[in-house]
Amino acid sequence: QIYALSKSGRFDYMVIEASGISEPSQIASAFNEDHSHEADHGHHADHDHSAPDLGTHAVLDTCCTVVSAAEFFENFESVTPGSNKESWPRLMVEQIEYANVIIVNKADLVSKAQLAQIEKHVCVLNPSAKVITAQNSSINVSEVVNTGLYDASSFKSIVDMVEELELGDTTTSDCCAESIARGEKACCSKKSRTIKTFLSEVILGSATLPKTRHETRFGITSFCYKARRPFNPGRLMKFVDKYFVVVDSKEEEVDGDDRDDDPQLEEWIKGQQAEAKSKQALRAKDLGVVLRSKGFIWTAHSHDLMGTLGSAGNTLTITSDGTWHCLDARVYDDDCDREVQRKLKKDFKAPWGDRRQEIVFIGLEMKHKAIQEALDDCLLDDDEFSLGLDGWKATMGDMFLFKEARNNGSDSDEEDAMEDW
Repeated sequence: QIYALSKSGRFDYMVIEASGISEPSQIASAFNEDHSHEADHGHHADHDHSAPDLGTHAVLDTCCTVVSAAEFFENFESVTPGSNKESWPRLMVEQIEYANVIIVNKADLVSKAQLAQIEKHVCVLNPSAKVITAQNSSINVSEVVNTGLYDASSFKSIVDMVEELELGDTTTSDCCAESIARGEKACCSKKSRTIKTFLSEVILGSATLPKTRHETRFGITSFCYKARRPFNPGRLMKFVDKYFVVVDSKEEEVDGDDRDDDPQLEEWIKGQQAEAKSKQALRAKDLGVVLRSKGFIWTAHSHDLMGTLGSAGNTLTITSDGTWHCLDARVYDDDCDREVQRKLKKDFKAPWGDRRQEIVFIGLEMKHKAIQEALDDCLLDDDEFSLGLDGWKATMGDMFLFKEARNNGSDSDEEDAMEDW
């Protein structure tokens, strides 16, 4: 339809209204002609290479997300899965993160204090977006049409966020330029701060750079946790279950009509909500206000799978998009493009390749030392680590074998294991 309408020449602009459970990044990818960046973010990208690139027929101008102020905190703190098993908090966060313009609608249904709190949360999740408040979705159309705001490269992946924290500000200030011209060292330290333990490191932003408007106004902080040994799956899940409600994408789908008539389900939901509030209070006390986390994880029982951990509000999911880059045949193919190989091998470190922990946390007044200590406790200790891969499988299991056993000995494949995380 988009192709036909663009070819007709009858229209200047087109507004695509996606469903409420759509992922804007997936829609936007259909307009991006250049997919050369995929090696940076995982070779198991979801882009359908057989489909025509809409970017040759139409230009994506703006990504806009509409947020209901009246239901914002209810949705953000919800632990009840949708009818298609989707996690509302994660879906809402992803829609906010991948937007150039965010309309906070129904602003008249909340107080000024509540509206300010909503704006704070939105700016934490997407500090670069333009935020507009509205009633009855009434806005000036020029705010969302022909803005020229969309730029695919401006939306940060996990890899981008880590690199940004590590590099700090690479520009040279006037005072530093003068110092360098005199043959002296740069007078300002703009690099990130790294806090190391025997097992891990936490990368914080620069302490000397001026704070951004959102850091000053809202107290936003972010940091990255990195480690090069696997998590003990049991201890990791103990940590996760202590502070978050884990969303299981494999739970049986519940029909919308049944949800209203099932008293047991209603009781379960109330129990989940009470549990979420309790965990939220404990999380804030022990770790600070963690609004969002996302990153790669390596667990001893899923050695070859690149785990993806993500939390939004009270809920957390652990999934996988595929195997680590060190298992990609292109890395070892002499005929492969050298630039592609360079990107795939960028995070390699002997002997485990790119297997690692790399989790970005975003929130308010977070206690990075407490989070680092808690996650360090989840890593394999020296005795466990010395067992090696065969020892890990013998003592902690193998996800591929778990799946095979449940299939009564039938063949198991990588995709089955990923679904069974």
